[in-house]
Amino acid sequence: MRFHYALVDDLISEAEFEERVEAKAASCGGLVDEPTAAMLVVGDLGRAHRKIADLLGKASLVLFFGRVLGISGPRTFLRSDGEEGRIATITLGDETGRMEVALFDEKADAISELAVGEVLEVIARPSVRRRGEVTALALQKAGCEVDCPVPPEGADAWTPGLEPLAELVVRVLTLRPQRSFSRRDGTPGTMTEALVGNADGVFRLVAWRPDLLDGLAPGAAIRVTNLEPGRRTDRREFSIDEGSTVEPVESAPEVPTVSLGALPPEGTVSVRGDVRALQPPRQFIARSGDPSWVRNLVLGDETGEVPVVLWGDHALLPIAVGDRLEVYGGAMKPGRFGDLEVSAGWSTGVLLPSAGEVAATIEGTVLATPAGLFIDDGHRRYLLEGGGFRMGDEFRIEGRLFGNRLFPDRIEPTVPDAGTVRRRLEGLADHHGD
Repeated sequence: MRFHYALVDDLISEAEFEERVEAKAASCGGLVDEPTAAMLVVGDLGRAHRKIADLLGKASLVLFFGRVLGISGPRTFLRSDGEEGRIATITLGDETGRMEVALFDEKADAISELAVGEVLEVIARPSVRRRGEVTALALQKAGCEVDCPVPPEGADAWTPGLEPLAELVVRVLTLRPQRSFSRRDGTPGTMTEALVGNADGVFRLVAWRPDLLDGLAPGAAIRVTNLEPGRRTDRREFSIDEGSTVEPVESAPEVPTVSLGALPPEGTVSVRGDVRALQPPRQFIARSGDPSWVRNLVLGDETGEVPVVLWGDHALLPIAVGDRLEVYGGAMKPGRFGDLEVSAGWSTGVLLPSAGEVAATIEGTVLATPAGLFIDDGHRRYLLEGGGFRMGDEFRIEGRLFGNRLFPDRIEPTVPDAGTVRRRLEGLADHHGD
């Protein structure tokens, strides 16, 4: 009974609902059971079952029947706050259409009890983030029939308008490690995925044959053939398998970004800029019990600045103040103090474009900051890679400069003269004044 009461809990109390169900069963002469009587009461209150084609209206809750056409997951993901969650997806259908239903955490674990062909009764909430999808609040197996053909064994659920794409040229933004999964028949498989982009934006590329993406690195430009579009409507997604090919091309497509002075109040954005402030990574324990990392920084361009929060592995990137940073597919959201920030979680691409290797000789003082050890030559600071440095040491370092990073090849202690010390002190005062 509580299953059906969830549909009308904003209209009447639970006690009144139970009274109405008892009265409805009595008025039917005892010919209906309690679930049927509850369904009739829900209908009397204007919250009757809907067809799938009519689900995505203005209602905050929907009730419908659907035949299971496909089951996917469960899989783990990292929430924007860095905590781990679980999600599974089932495809339900009736004679009017198909609908993707998302199940989270404990509900996701219950999909092992479901089978293709079964009919489910579902209470759901239209998804705010994934347009065209609903999130299950409760579901149970139903004894009624739904007029919808079940796809053949091994075939995916059909969705109108999604046809294979012959070719796509994209830039690789991030690559995720291979992971194992179990097919519906119980046999093991492996897959990997990448975040890629072109002039149309950022989207996910899922490789059911992981070797198709072997040897690629962030920034690479590739041509992909025979892609299968995904069924998600919140973002573009494609799958590739044995019938697909991946080959490098010379030029990488430009992925559009938003200037930091014109960021929207919400949604998904891609931005680039210089790191103007940086905090060290902080470790925390996610809900799963595993350790994870978070890091805060400020990104700036000629139009403005924005706080950026890096989660998970992104937080461990070797970033220094002054570095050029690119964030693709980040989420705009209010920060702890109400100001907007860009959150970069597991589904976001974070790149440090290489500035190329330059031979350099730097002479200066080693400084310790929250962002790491730097050598300051009185005009600029360079992040030191490697150990053996102490605050206040004076060195002449010959090495390789990558952007703001100095990789030492030869290190010589130095004793600066009075004029050099004076100039560096003036430089430090200028840094402090900035």
